[in-house]
Amino acid sequence: MFYQHRFDRNTPVEDVAGTIADLIKEGKVLHWGMCEVSAETIRKAHAVCPLTAIQSEYHLMHREVEKNGVLDVCRELGIGFVPYSPMNRGFLGGDLNEYTEFDPHNDNRTTLPRFTPEAMRDNYRIVNVLQRFGRERGMTAAQLALGWLLQKEPWIVPIPGTTKLSHLEENLRTLDFTLSAEEWKQLEDAVAAIPVTGDRYNAEQQKQVGF
Repeated sequence: MFYQHRFDRNTPVEDVAGTIADLIKEGKVLHWGMCEVSAETIRKAHAVCPLTAIQSEYHLMHREVEKNGVLDVCRELGIGFVPYSPMNRGFLGGDLNEYTEFDPHNDNRTTLPRFTPEAMRDNYRIVNVLQRFGRERGMTAAQLALGWLLQKEPWIVPIPGTTKLSHLEENLRTLDFTLSAEEWKQLEDAVAAIPVTGDRYNAEQQKQVGF
């Protein structure tokens, strides 16, 4: 899979797709995808060279792709969707709080408005919802966050990242649980009722998102 991970506003997307099509003909690329682009951009690119996947941030605290047409166009055109940061950069797992200190040299969460101590203190109410809901079902907050995405559509494939074996094993055990559609809706509604504090990116980083 060859991804264009950030949309280039100075290059027509048709030119990008045409270049990928040439690379596919040459056998240098098998499949391609784009990251953080609009529904309109997806349509334009797909018309020139069919897309295999679209990658965007999507989790219980950030559901913009449900509203801006991205999921709809993926469903219509048969394009897979890959949610990155399905645990909101670890926050929904419950291991981070207002006292967490991030390394400014190798952790970009120090630059994200949603990861200030004040924002994390407010947003921890969402983690509390996941933890209470999970205790009644023998699941962790992280497993609920991941499971919520997995049950959405078979063509939605989240990519949780981790540097810890214990977290990998925890993520894999998400598949051991089955909740009803009513239970997932109950969780979704409970989280949606809590306003999220802080933008996901600062102004400079938001310029790199193609919405």
